[in-house]
Amino acid sequence: MIGRSEVMQRLREKVEAAARVSGAVLVTGETGTGKELVAKAIHECSSRSSGKFVAIDCGALPDELIESELFGHRRGAFTTAVADKPGLFEEASGGTLFLDEIANTSRRFQAKLLRVLQDKQLRRLGDVICRKLDIRVIAATNCDLNVLVRKGDFREDLFYRLNVFPIRVPPLRRRIEDVPLLVEHMLQDRKRISEDAIVKLLAYSYPGNVRELENIIESAVCMVSGQMIQAEDILLPYECQNGSLMEEVIVENFWESVARPYSERRITRNQVEHLIRRGLEQTRGNYKKLLPLFRMPESDYKRFMDFLRRHHCNIDFRQFRKK
Repeated sequence: MIGRSEVMQRLREKVEAAARVSGAVLVTGETGTGKELVAKAIHECSSRSSGKFVAIDCGALPDELIESELFGHRRGAFTTAVADKPGLFEEASGGTLFLDEIANTSRRFQAKLLRVLQDKQLRRLGDVICRKLDIRVIAATNCDLNVLVRKGDFREDLFYRLNVFPIRVPPLRRRIEDVPLLVEHMLQDRKRISEDAIVKLLAYSYPGNVRELENIIESAVCMVSGQMIQAEDILLPYECQNGSLMEEVIVENFWESVARPYSERRITRNQVEHLIRRGLEQTRGNYKKLLPLFRMPESDYKRFMDFLRRHHCNIDFRQFRKK
């Protein structure tokens, strides 16, 4: 957690306070702000630091796999269950379980998670034995769960169960003075950076936050042959040609070149949204016409739209129909 800004000092105070209590923590903030880093800091400052910190991205797995991963299963519970397998809840016993992108879960899964948090015990899939748990749960999301609760997309009782100690991670634009320190840490003595380059970085708003800054710095490190990064070596998104992101991201099909890198956090939600926006500009707001553009068969349409809705990347098509 690098930074000397006032908002970072307040964030550290909240992390220290959260580490002293045992209740669930809900970490919110925009994509790329460092929510998992905050969760790790809480774990390391707490009395559970000697236990494991186990993280799972709830948005990267389908519902049935999340249940198996978290709760475990008994041999024969489903076709491929050839042996008993403990879940991540059990693996995190004595430590902390971090549930990232908690908003991207189904109501069915939310009901099961609520029961586990209430009873502090679980039953593996296909098992009859209940196992006691000794874990602390930290959840994170880039969504406003209050809005999702009002819309009926997230269980209100689970929200209150998770929101015992809320922490909001500030976006990078609200602590822009921390950029030079972050850059110094990211470079790790591999390169030096000029004052003009720092000035250029300070003038940008970072919709992708710290993760976007990291991508910009890594790109500059790879492209510069010498030891000094100059301002012209810093390539910001608005300097890219209109189609460059699409040409860079799309290789064969949407699932391999966009969905997978997104789930592995190699690209940001902002980049996915930009890609969808560029596609809709070309198709005049027609989502179905994105399928051939993104190298997908027509049968993938429902899966594609479900992905966009689940990760909040669906954009209002009407603005492109007017053009």
